[in-house]
Amino acid sequence: MEMFDADEELVSPTSRLLAAVSSGADSMALLFWLHSLGRDFVVGHINHNLHELRPEECARDEDFVRQKCVQIGAPFRALTIDLPRKNGHVNEVVAREARYAALIQIARESGCERVATAHTATDGLESAILNLMRGGAPGGWLGIAPQRVLDGDILLVRPFWRLPRKATRQLLRDANWSWREDASNRDPLFRRNRVRHEILPILGDISGRHSDSISLQHAKNAQIARDENVFLEKLAFETLETLVLKRESDLIALDGLKFQRLEMALQRRVLRLGARQICPELRDLEWQKIEATRQCVVCNDKRAVWTWRKELRVEWTGAGAGNRLRFWRVKMPTEGIIAFK
Repeated sequence: MEMFDADEELVSPTSRLLAAVSSGADSMALLFWLHSLGRDFVVGHINHNLHELRPEECARDEDFVRQKCVQIGAPFRALTIDLPRKNGHVNEVVAREARYAALIQIARESGCERVATAHTATDGLESAILNLMRGGAPGGWLGIAPQRVLDGDILLVRPFWRLPRKATRQLLRDANWSWREDASNRDPLFRRNRVRHEILPILGDISGRHSDSISLQHAKNAQIARDENVFLEKLAFETLETLVLKRESDLIALDGLKFQRLEMALQRRVLRLGARQICPELRDLEWQKIEATRQCVVCNDKRAVWTWRKELRVEWTGAGAGNRLRFWRVKMPTEGIIAFK
């Protein structure tokens, strides 16, 4: 444990935690670590039935975690999620959001102020590469944040953010704890798996460094950028407030002429913040859409409307309607029902 450099500050001894444990090595290491620290925590296991060809494996995962919790005397809660499918497959984004919704439910029912997941520095580097490939927002290269607001007063914390993945395996071996391997983690149909098993080894080979060393350097650089981003976001928020002409629950209108006079960097941040005023759950926006909108407003073009997300519209009204920049949410029909059992 001496060399296990997890971030203890994220798992305060004064806060009750919900530990998300799947049965894999990283989350089992989280369980062992929290137990060793003597923290007040509840174990939450989400059975999402994603073993497409072996549904019985999901039940075995749940039973594995339950038995370990009985062994160490940790409170255990499990929820099964029934996810909507298209052509027999589940959308990964939908599955992730449903998983977090289930964890929020368990956290509230169990009186937990924080939800802890076992994402490592290696996960962070993988996410950064995936974000770059998707063409997301400039902040996408930062990967996975050590903490963020999950829902209201519940924080999502990732105390392993500065640890390489191999550290969790070594911790479990030293403790003589076992874990379960999910065969889907090697399925090349999932892009993350290809990044993990193909791209990271190539990065290590080209750089002459182990991919773990690269992931740790990325984690440190990303955290420096996050610290600076806190100041820049505060400045952007204060600027946004000076532009607001109208604000409702599903709409916000900004003064376009004042927006045109802002520095370019502030313009981009104000656009992202304006979108999040309407859709707080947004974590990533395509920079191409942000830039197209910014250019239209700065050049004082004629009226235009953009679809930034299915439920989010952005409009530049042009001079004919008051030079306003409007963001509003469109009510979307429910495509499927996610049920908790």
